[in-house]
Amino acid sequence: MIRDKAVFYGKGVTKNRKQYFAIMNSCLDDSYKATKQEMAKAKKFGLTDFFELYDDDSIKYYSGYANFELMAENDLNEFTILDMATADSGCTYIKTRNKNGKMEIV
Repeated sequence: MIRDKAVFYGKGVTKNRKQYFAIMNSCLDDSYKATKQEMAKAKKFGLTDFFELYDDDSIKYYSGYANFELMAENDLNEFTILDMATADSGCTYIKTRNKNGKMEIV
């Protein structure tokens, strides 16, 4: 899913590509943290909704940013992200930041 750089997920080609979410950080052993350029790219694409992905032992595997509004407009949701992380790493739940700034399980 993420090895040595942030990974952006979207649909379409080049200029018309819609970016839905990005896995920015691999949290196991702090193995990868997004660069300033990658963070700026996420912001440029409107990826401002923060999320974290965990396994059933409450170990955080990944964190990143999404545009949940754009995802909803395209019949996608938080579980789209979780499904990819489940298949890749065995993640079993996702937390997102609510309007009050607190992380909550979806």
